[in-house]
Amino acid sequence: MNPARPSRIPTSASALPRPRLGRMAALAAGATLGIGALAVPPVTAGPIGADATGTVALVADAVAPTVTLGTATVKPGGSVPFEASGFPAGATLSVKFDDGALLKQFPIGDDGSASGTVTVPADATPGSGHWLRFLAPQTSVRSENLTVTGGSPAPTPPPTPTPTPTAPPTTAPPTAEPAVRLTGSKVTAGGKVTFTLSGFTKGQSVTVKLDDDGIIGQWPSAVKADGTLTATVTVPKSTPAGAHWLRFLAPNPSTSLKADISVTASGSGGNGGSGTGGSTGGGTDSGTGGASGGTGGTSGSGGSPSPDGSGGNASTSATITAGSQVAAGGKVSFRVTGFPAGRQLTVKLDDSEIIGQWPNGIGADGSLSGTVTIPADATKGAHWLRFLAPNPSTSLRADFTVTSGTSAAQAAASASPGGGGGPAGTGGVPAATGEPASASNSRGAKAAITASQVQPGGKIPFEVTKFPAGQTVTIKLDDEEILGQWKADSTGAYKGEVTIPAETPAGAHWLRFLAPNPSTTLRVDFTVTVPGATATASGTGPATAAVPRATPDTVAAASVEDSVPYATIAWSAAAAAVGGAAGAAATTLIVVRRRPGGHAAQG
Repeated sequence: MNPARPSRIPTSASALPRPRLGRMAALAAGATLGIGALAVPPVTAGPIGADATGTVALVADAVAPTVTLGTATVKPGGSVPFEASGFPAGATLSVKFDDGALLKQFPIGDDGSASGTVTVPADATPGSGHWLRFLAPQTSVRSENLTVTGGSPAPTPPPTPTPTPTAPPTTAPPTAEPAVRLTGSKVTAGGKVTFTLSGFTKGQSVTVKLDDDGIIGQWPSAVKADGTLTATVTVPKSTPAGAHWLRFLAPNPSTSLKADISVTASGSGGNGGSGTGGSTGGGTDSGTGGASGGTGGTSGSGGSPSPDGSGGNASTSATITAGSQVAAGGKVSFRVTGFPAGRQLTVKLDDSEIIGQWPNGIGADGSLSGTVTIPADATKGAHWLRFLAPNPSTSLRADFTVTSGTSAAQAAASASPGGGGGPAGTGGVPAATGEPASASNSRGAKAAITASQVQPGGKIPFEVTKFPAGQTVTIKLDDEEILGQWKADSTGAYKGEVTIPAETPAGAHWLRFLAPNPSTTLRVDFTVTVPGATATASGTGPATAAVPRATPDTVAAASVEDSVPYATIAWSAAAAAVGGAAGAAATTLIVVRRRPGGHAAQG
């Protein structure tokens, strides 16, 4: 008897008068088989006699599951095609061999049908006592007997073509989470890091910061339709060796990712110099880079632009090509390579006076050649040029010697009161005055200036304490131009002074004190007064009754501890890109300053 098909059950004449029992048996049988109730038609009695017989027909529901095999014989490891119908629509059909090994699973169509081919296990024992079991939720059907032969399998007739079952609807994969991948996590200071973003939104703008501090790259509306962006950033040459990170930021929707990197010190060597190359520090840092002998010195990491002239992989360097020994009032020629393409180059004397600027002057290959004039009042002895460019922030130093002029002692005497050199200060600029100002953070790091009013070109003494020990402290003007870099001692302290650029407009400004590991950023406000005006000693009022403001107005912000606002950094970078301080002066930035006591005021 084939259990997959309904059968006819012979009955005796004595059973004929009890149709109710037959109906109950049919109902029970249908429930047991999982195919629904079996219909029992009325019983018709035959002629009464010794050989009189009657039958009760058990008729299956129209939706009863059925299975038809495409072959009754198969070789071990051979294939058996099948067709199934009447199974639960949209469910999964599982096929087992001898109620044991699961051979394969198939989707059941909306009409309850499925078809396919299964492979008999290669180790199946030859014989006729095998079968296939077809299983679905609340449904189990055993096929007719299947014979496994020991020789070649019998030819398999092709199955009757049937409509392809409708596959269950698929759901789109969830949107990928934003992620970042770096080509390498180790980079030399001044080197490049390539990154790939994924899971972002089409058209998003991306900003990259180093240590949540300075912006080192921006890509407006650059994310592709597939949510990816691949680009390269340059780690500033001034970055100290050690652990750092890159911060990837994008708006709409707001996205922030962090990727750790390890920065190693830049390599040594220059173009003919005897030293280690240019120092990334300022002030008291060394790094002569071979600026001796009058043949021209080199400062920087050494190396030269890439062979194709693009400068994309060139080492950052600054070389004095002529005038490494020059008289006061003479000229010094230089060449820089590997600097940010298209940016402004600023050259300072001794990290103090600006003696040259080239707005948007750095070439597409990252190089620029030029000449600066050494001031006629430069003192005799060792000096240096500081080469600065923004976005990414780049700072290199090249040493030279002034062979004639006044001595340092004579210059100091002439600058002192009564010495004939004008008011005390730098080059006749009065010393900074006004009340001290400071800022601190929750870790106890503090940055303080001894005076908060200064004329353009003047110096502001400062002191930092409890900054990251042994790390480089960078001081920026208005979150833009680097005024100097110094290394904190083992307690995180350093004392020095910065020179406010001579072209700084009168009005409210601030100094940003930065250090990595852990990231530290503090801001201290000060005021630039009109050149020649007498600053107030109390610091409670303006230096003069009619201090002209920069046009348009710039309102500064002050706080005990604050991190650089994204908008402020982006503005500073954009202003620097179109002309450094000149570009910044032509841009309006409105920020509120809160004085101790909670009252808002404008600077």
